[in-house]
Amino acid sequence: MDFIEGHIGDHAMNHAIIDILEEFNLAEYMPIIPRELDLGEPLLPRRGNLVKVITGMRRSGKTYRLFQVMQELQASGVSADVMLYFNFEDDRLGSVTPQTGDEVLEAFFYLRQPRPDGLYLFFDEIQEMKNWGKWLRRIVDTVKATIYVTGSSSKMLSADVATEFRGRSIEFVQYPLSFREYVSFHEPALNIESRGHSLADRGALKRLFDAFLLQGGFPAVQSLPASQAVSTLQGYAQRVVARDVLERHNLGNPQAVYAFSRKVLALNGRRLSVRKIANELSSSGLKVGRETIAQCLAYFEDAFLVLPVRERTRSLGELNQGLKAYPVDVGLARANSPASANDQGQSLESAVCVELMRRYGGGRSASVSYMKTAQHGLEVDFSVGDVLFGDETQLFQVTWSFEDPKTLERETKALWEAMEELHVQEAVLIVGDGSRQTLEKGEARIKCIPAAEWFLGNVD
Repeated sequence: MDFIEGHIGDHAMNHAIIDILEEFNLAEYMPIIPRELDLGEPLLPRRGNLVKVITGMRRSGKTYRLFQVMQELQASGVSADVMLYFNFEDDRLGSVTPQTGDEVLEAFFYLRQPRPDGLYLFFDEIQEMKNWGKWLRRIVDTVKATIYVTGSSSKMLSADVATEFRGRSIEFVQYPLSFREYVSFHEPALNIESRGHSLADRGALKRLFDAFLLQGGFPAVQSLPASQAVSTLQGYAQRVVARDVLERHNLGNPQAVYAFSRKVLALNGRRLSVRKIANELSSSGLKVGRETIAQCLAYFEDAFLVLPVRERTRSLGELNQGLKAYPVDVGLARANSPASANDQGQSLESAVCVELMRRYGGGRSASVSYMKTAQHGLEVDFSVGDVLFGDETQLFQVTWSFEDPKTLERETKALWEAMEELHVQEAVLIVGDGSRQTLEKGEARIKCIPAAEWFLGNVD
């Protein structure tokens, strides 16, 4: 017995769901600006298909990435009649349960007569459904379909997923706009693939990059005036804390949790001390323990509000020692931080962190870390490669400018020492305001690359 035979006719038709389905029209969301997150080729519909799950912070573009797949399918000749898009966060649904999911499919087949064979299902914010993992496993096993789902929690594929669904899905993380996407959004005629930009193009890229560090990459704020963008980004952070932290985990003391979120975003990649923050909150009248602070930080990470980066180590027991907290978007951090916390160089470092996570994260948090040299304790901003898995290490240092010879000496000294200790022959120094050059010491070399070029992938 398949899904339809087992469920149609069991209960009255849900007219709110029918209204939602009838209201959706992909054409109303055009033009859809392509995102670079590679989801691979769509699978042909069948029972037992692998589910593609897109996670990421709210408003980072997961929904439009689904629309992009739908648009591409239609362009390839797939009929819109076999595509079902549904957002489980619609407030007309009330409490969302597996029965709600059944009613969505029932309503879709009611509207599509004759019943299509072979579906493309797009389920948005599916974590709003209670026991969604078990429900989706049943749909995978009983419906001939290609399935995409989105969710706003990184735990969707681990703690929150029922055991029987593991191994039946693959996760993709959608971050806010990269600088490549930002340039395409604002100046699509600019050739970002070129390795030899003209003076005019280099000037345009520098201007765009400086704006990117201020505005960030959330798609909906790109066309807003600065004051509206700030209030919108503040609302994003508040909604994540409200829905994905306080409500999701049934936490009390919301005032302290909101205050902690603002402090973490204001760090903008600086070292995080749970003890210090707990003391600061307590001294301001918000009594909160260190264990609660540490747990909230994990919840912020689950919701993609911040990206904790830990010190590179060979010891599993030391993975939580030495912690930095980077915002998922520099614009988000700037909008939710005091003006005194907004340092240009620190924003560049935070943007580099997000880009490294985008390029190399691969679902393993330990693959992007920072390190201190064994000899003198000098700090390298980013070490890429999971030491526990024996990955080859890549080293990245970030500075806004090295016009001051002392700055260049400090930044490169840490790299040379780390390269020697790790037997690495090449490292990268990303410079916010500077020119391309190569520094050599024996067979080792440091490539100094202007930030805008590095973000575009122009590293050779």
